[in-house]
Amino acid sequence: MIIRHLLAASAALLAGACALADRLQAEAPTQAPAAPAFPAFAHAPLSPEALLAHVNVLASDEFEGRAPGTNGERLTLDYISRAFAAAGLSPGARNSAGERGWFQEAPLVAATLESAPTLTINGRDGARQYAYATQFSAWTKRIEPHVQVTNAPLVFVGYGINAPELNWNDYEGVDMRGKIAVILINDPDFEAGEDRGFGGRAMTYYGRWTYKFEEAARQHAAGAIIIHETAPAAYPWAVIQSSTGSARWDIVRADRGASRANFEGWINNDVAMETFRRARLDFAELKARAQRRGFRAVRMNMTASLALDTRIEQRTTYNVVGVLPGASGVIASAANRIPGVSDVLPGAVTAAIPGDRSDEYVLYSAHWDHLGRCPAIDGDDICNGALDNATGTAALIELARRAAAEGRARRSMAFIAFTAEEQGLLGALYYRDNPAFPARNTVAAINMDGINSAGPTHDMEIVGHGQSEMDDLIAQALAAQGRRVEPDSTPEHGSFYRSDQLHLAQLGIPVLYTSNGVDMVNGGVERGRALNEAYIANNYHKPSDEVTPEWDMSGGAQDLEALYAVGRGLADGDAWPQWRASSEFRAARAASGR
Repeated sequence: MIIRHLLAASAALLAGACALADRLQAEAPTQAPAAPAFPAFAHAPLSPEALLAHVNVLASDEFEGRAPGTNGERLTLDYISRAFAAAGLSPGARNSAGERGWFQEAPLVAATLESAPTLTINGRDGARQYAYATQFSAWTKRIEPHVQVTNAPLVFVGYGINAPELNWNDYEGVDMRGKIAVILINDPDFEAGEDRGFGGRAMTYYGRWTYKFEEAARQHAAGAIIIHETAPAAYPWAVIQSSTGSARWDIVRADRGASRANFEGWINNDVAMETFRRARLDFAELKARAQRRGFRAVRMNMTASLALDTRIEQRTTYNVVGVLPGASGVIASAANRIPGVSDVLPGAVTAAIPGDRSDEYVLYSAHWDHLGRCPAIDGDDICNGALDNATGTAALIELARRAAAEGRARRSMAFIAFTAEEQGLLGALYYRDNPAFPARNTVAAINMDGINSAGPTHDMEIVGHGQSEMDDLIAQALAAQGRRVEPDSTPEHGSFYRSDQLHLAQLGIPVLYTSNGVDMVNGGVERGRALNEAYIANNYHKPSDEVTPEWDMSGGAQDLEALYAVGRGLADGDAWPQWRASSEFRAARAASGR
């Protein structure tokens, strides 16, 4: 989710961004200029000083939170493309005219509410109205200027899951046409204390709000409302509230969103509890029932009404794509390289015929966008996104610098800065449907969303641990540093499904997505967990996500050295990491032809 820039200026700024992008596509150099104007490049590649120098620029107020469609986007596109060129990459995308350039055009639709709507819920005791932003949030994915739902019955559908392979269907026996689905966030296992098919505490895609709205649409619901609870959602209501009033973006769909519900949204916990009391329903008891197989949807004997007036605009934003082409027959070596990647992956597919592998790709990615302007806190209305994800963008640039400085690998190394992650992983979704590099030729991907800025750790967490053999590679890279791998300490947050690696995985590409460790060299696990919790509570998607004097990028630099070792080791070798047999993405790899 994202906060959009001031709408009155958006059109003019977008025109400037598009014009600049077109010019850069035509004029972008394929070699580094003689004197690049990047303070970060005065420092060694992947050094803490270089990373911090990039973040200081990308997360500055001048960049206005890096929202797509704003002057912040224009500045960000310019910065990343010039940095890629200065690092020694070549343009890796093609524009709509088929010309090679830095930018992959991603046409999106932006829908902005013209005025704050009111949610009315009717019961035996009459009608009550609720305020937009503070009590509920709502939008439409339909490309229509006006949508309205009037006196539609509310139906509690538990977790809103239809999973035939698990013999689980929360919608069984109910026709949702003309009705509003009221849905719990996360999976049935989250509070059940046991694995009931959804991985225990680890959130699956079925637990994500994106899935729940998709399934409600497949059930032909008139509307879909998720009940916000902080623990299962993994963030407070303030995160929902931060996106209200901004444009909602989506990819351009052939049916113009007609297959989606009339509206999608959230209600806060107070509104939800009041509604269940008014309906004379025991929320705790119904929630416990919803956590068991065989749950049946409950008609609440309440109705709701909501009207949305929306301004629709089609906009183009951009992924930035650079590539370090592979060199036929080249197998580089470095002291920190993972020796014999094929030995690390005993089950990995290796090539039977040596030779040119430059048409095979190892991919690094990070999203460049953030929220732009957002609700002011203490007079500050810029969500700078320093950690999320100026750090990942800085890492992407520095990894490219390191790779180019060491010379071409055997395989090509690609570096992609995705757009519109905060609007629902849309840049990566567009890439999934329009890959710059064939999925069957993409060996693996490493995605970065937030780099450790708190200092060195003894460990590094793998988000989605157990999904692929990429786990083995990062474990060996960390062992070379005297460090260790740990599984995700908060699997209930479903983070593997909440960043761009999801859509790369859907292509069948084995992905590595790590998080900073929690066992800190200075302060141990107690300090690491406290810092993570404080960031989510106080800074995540807020203006306070800024660089502070307490930042220490030495731990992030150490993490990136390990990620570089994994990617470079694959690029210099001939191994093909595989998905584990239990991974839901294994079949997609086979379908890609690899």
